[in-house]
Amino acid sequence: MEPVAREEGRGQEEVAATAALDRAEEDQEEMKRQEHSKKRRSFAKRTESKKPSSLVPYNVMMTPADRARQMNRPAYERKKEAMKEKPVEDQAVHQPAATTEPRDVTLPPVELLSEPALRLEGSENDLAAQREQLEATLKHFHVDARVTDVTEGPSVVRFEVQPAPGVKVNKVTNLTDDLKLAMAAIDLRMEAPIPGKNAIGIEVPKQNRSPVVLREILETDEFRQHPSPLAVALGLDITGHPSVIDLNAMPHGLIAGSTGSGKSVCINSILLSLLYKSSPDEVKLLLIDPKVVELAFYENIPHLAAPVVTDPKEATMTLKWSVQEMERRYQLFASAGVRDIKGYNRKEDKEEHLPYLVIVIDELADLMMIAPQDVEESICRIAQKARACGIHLLVATQRPSVDVITGLIKANIPTRAAFAVSSMADSRTILDAGGAERLIGRGDMLFSENGASRFVRLQGTYVADEEIERVTATGKIEQNLSICLIRKSS
Repeated sequence: MEPVAREEGRGQEEVAATAALDRAEEDQEEMKRQEHSKKRRSFAKRTESKKPSSLVPYNVMMTPADRARQMNRPAYERKKEAMKEKPVEDQAVHQPAATTEPRDVTLPPVELLSEPALRLEGSENDLAAQREQLEATLKHFHVDARVTDVTEGPSVVRFEVQPAPGVKVNKVTNLTDDLKLAMAAIDLRMEAPIPGKNAIGIEVPKQNRSPVVLREILETDEFRQHPSPLAVALGLDITGHPSVIDLNAMPHGLIAGSTGSGKSVCINSILLSLLYKSSPDEVKLLLIDPKVVELAFYENIPHLAAPVVTDPKEATMTLKWSVQEMERRYQLFASAGVRDIKGYNRKEDKEEHLPYLVIVIDELADLMMIAPQDVEESICRIAQKARACGIHLLVATQRPSVDVITGLIKANIPTRAAFAVSSMADSRTILDAGGAERLIGRGDMLFSENGASRFVRLQGTYVADEEIERVTATGKIEQNLSICLIRKSS
């Protein structure tokens, strides 16, 4: 009997152990289900409380639709109601200028700029003496050539030298340093040959240079009667003819030169020209100033699409926004069945009036040090596609090296303005040719428009800080009519 009892006891123990294992497995499965349910509830809470991500990286020309996408809709509606209840005097609220038709705005008076000084011209005796010295030097080196004409510009005198039949051009061009020594010139530049003439141009700097002030160009018929709102004054050429350029035809520009060569003054002349030519509803400016102080005068003008950007990281975001704005405009063109900004603005049933947008980067080198790939990509995309949608780019740098002005940037920006640089390598980086290393500074530049093979020598306009301050002060009264930000009432 005892063996049978022992067998029955072992059977009961096995049944109890099996039941305990089953209960343990059931408890583990129940714990897993509870933990999984807890995770799902936690994830649902996080999803519901998560705010929508910003679709606009920078508050430039922000439309009501952009603001609605940036915040949840109920908050936006509450904000609109709060704005309606407050008195108008306590707010600085204005719809973006891009949604309104152009208004008749009084442009700044030209009397705010300094009057041109009396231009000093060389006496006929001095010019005749230089002419004789040049011919004598050529004869001394057995070069049969004669001076056929003399043209006096604001900063240089050009002698047109015509070689005799059979005399090679390089026999004259190889004497650059010898002629500079014989004529006691600061520097000397040759244009061989002068386009459209059978002569070689030898440009000698004047001892008494005459500055070209901005008012002198703005009062000319070339500027006043120019039909484009993007017409800008650059300066005078060697013949004394004013150079007025349309940014719409450029359509993007690269400005480079060493410190003190006149690069920043050229940017100021371009910006003031736009202020004198266009209203805030026609042209908007997006200014990027990593130097912080160069474009500070324009902080309160009504033409600004956003406050002047001084932080390099914000500048990168601003360029990315510009690319998005370009794509948005092309979507509007496709919906309206037009090809460019002029055709779109002529339509009566358009959604909004689109202003021209001019982006000015005062120092590209600082941006390329922070985010070279993003900056290069944004600049190239804008330069490739943005002309038809009315976005134009002006890039300036004082370090014209290949790591700043990359091959892609240079290939996509056809218009170049080169001021005085220190070496021929820098000149080749800007112009793909030498010549800028022989400029004499203080606004002396070589200009090539839209990929032209010929470079035009210009004396750039000069504008003083006091003039900029007087002109920009006139627009501060209208600033509250164009800003797109909301100021809370006190």
